[in-house]
Amino acid sequence: VVSKDEKAALVDYFDVIAGTSTGGLIAAMLAAPGLNDPSRPAFTAKQILQVYLDFSPSIFNQTAASFIKLAYSDLKDPTA
Repeated sequence: VVSKDEKAALVDYFDVIAGTSTGGLIAAMLAAPGLNDPSRPAFTAKQILQVYLDFSPSIFNQTAASFIKLAYSDLKDPTA
């Protein structure tokens, strides 16, 4: 979704966000209301990525956790 509004979020464009397994975790974080402003999401995409990088070893088995860190390392450092 491309918008000129820098504060726009996926919840501004979709009525339902869903997924299964890891997609369900992402969907929940994208759609969870913020504590200070319930009309805005609690997490940004960058924050969700950081949650995955920080907690994937305790959420997923080590093979999956290693894959997630490898797959998203380019997002943290495009020169990698």
